[in-house]
Amino acid sequence: MSELQPGQRFPLPQGQAITIRFDGRDADRLAVAAITPQGHTVAFDQVGHGQWVLQSLNGLGGQADLIAYVTDDTQGGFTNSAYPASMQIGSDHYVLPTPGEQLAAVIIGEIYTRDGTLRMKVSSEGYTFGIDAYVRARNFSSIAIPHRGRRSAGRDAPPAPDHRDSRPSGSTLGTGSGVIIGANLIVTNAHVIEDGSSFLLSRTRQYVTALAIDEFHDLALLQGPVQGQPLPLRLTSPLWLGESVMASGFPLMDLLGGDLKVTTGNVSGLTGGMGDVSRFQFTAPIGSGSSGGAIVDDAGNVVGITSASLAHRNLRERGSISENVNFGIKASLVYELVAAAGMHLPNHPPLHDTNRREVVNRLRDSVVSITVLS
Repeated sequence: MSELQPGQRFPLPQGQAITIRFDGRDADRLAVAAITPQGHTVAFDQVGHGQWVLQSLNGLGGQADLIAYVTDDTQGGFTNSAYPASMQIGSDHYVLPTPGEQLAAVIIGEIYTRDGTLRMKVSSEGYTFGIDAYVRARNFSSIAIPHRGRRSAGRDAPPAPDHRDSRPSGSTLGTGSGVIIGANLIVTNAHVIEDGSSFLLSRTRQYVTALAIDEFHDLALLQGPVQGQPLPLRLTSPLWLGESVMASGFPLMDLLGGDLKVTTGNVSGLTGGMGDVSRFQFTAPIGSGSSGGAIVDDAGNVVGITSASLAHRNLRERGSISENVNFGIKASLVYELVAAAGMHLPNHPPLHDTNRREVVNRLRDSVVSITVLS
């Protein structure tokens, strides 16, 4: 049995069926389909535990992606736990490469035609946020995904966490901040929307939905009707120690009111706690409700997302207070989350106007308050 490598290309024999088999722990959670560039979907037939067959390549128009995906990805999980995997085409047997990242949808191979011959390019790339992210990345308006939402045998809906707020449905659990970064796209902290079932933009009373959540980096991407201008992410120049920054958000709305608050400070550390390179430290004061707000440079480019305050953490854990030691999540992590979700950001050039009044006016139009409902 030959071991295939990502990027390897080989001809496909005419008139032969393709059988793909998964032998890992979660093999029963996957399905396989061929999807053409036009969004036409051809389902593989399941013929056994973790085993899928496509009897003919006819009807694919000579080009398609072979993609395996977690059918019930709203319950979490990745294709990786369904590997090892193999493929049989006629009498030829192959071992498929295991994805190097945690992917809920993986492109097994790209079928194409060259000089009248059908060929396949082996792949192990895919999408952390599943088949829906693949559909968005290909700009398919609406396609039917075979076996979508199917649960594996014996897999029940997970119980509600025992720490979930017991207030009635529709009650306010809390508020936080968010930043408009693209057309109908808002980034905030994962902990801001934790335990919520719906999310309301306080100013416009529009509802948004969670598109992608990265709990490890405490980021969440929300999507919905948004009024405001996206702020550009600063991705081409790194933060420097001592750089001036502004933090914007909606802290303590019940005490301080519902208008945007902006504070100033400096980058005081280039890493977070325990040397975490995904975060940085800054001194601009923040408060409860600031989480998810924008940290911007002098021109208003987003350099990070407000995440936590050491003062709050120390007060909880040690009974002491640390003044103005706050943490932000670097803008590059926001970009990675957007890409992993299969979305795109506007191609805005960096802002250069450092007029403080104009920068704050832009923040008023781009930083939003989020109400989290049970």
